[in-house]
Amino acid sequence: MAQATSLALQSLAKALTLHASSSSAISSSNAAAVPFFLATKGGPLFFASMSTVSTPLTVVASGMAKWLELYSAVMMIRVLLSWFPNIPWEKQPFMAIRDMCDPYLNLFRNIIPPVFNALDLSPLLAFMVLGTMSSILNSAAQT
Repeated sequence: MAQATSLALQSLAKALTLHASSSSAISSSNAAAVPFFLATKGGPLFFASMSTVSTPLTVVASGMAKWLELYSAVMMIRVLLSWFPNIPWEKQPFMAIRDMCDPYLNLFRNIIPPVFNALDLSPLLAFMVLGTMSSILNSAAQT
């Protein structure tokens, strides 16, 4: 079993090649592509030499950060569409955008009332909160 695993690792390592110019372990005179397990100091255990290790926490934090960036983009569309008074909010896809964004925006509309009953500044605070949460999650995903 161990020999089969070793052979599988060696064949996988032979399939993965690394150009010699991007490896510090290979001399610059060798310009040919070399097997990945020769270019690392760990030998056939090249998985141990990977620079980034993904833990479940980093995977979840990265996914949530990407989701918040996507939600911010949808919310930006909602805010920009609110400038046009003739948008049919009862039809799709406008209804889906409204139903997705308005509950979150209403949290901030209760905190910051409209200025002069016309200018709604609450999305600014909503975007700041989303940006802060996204940056916290991105920094957690990179550690």
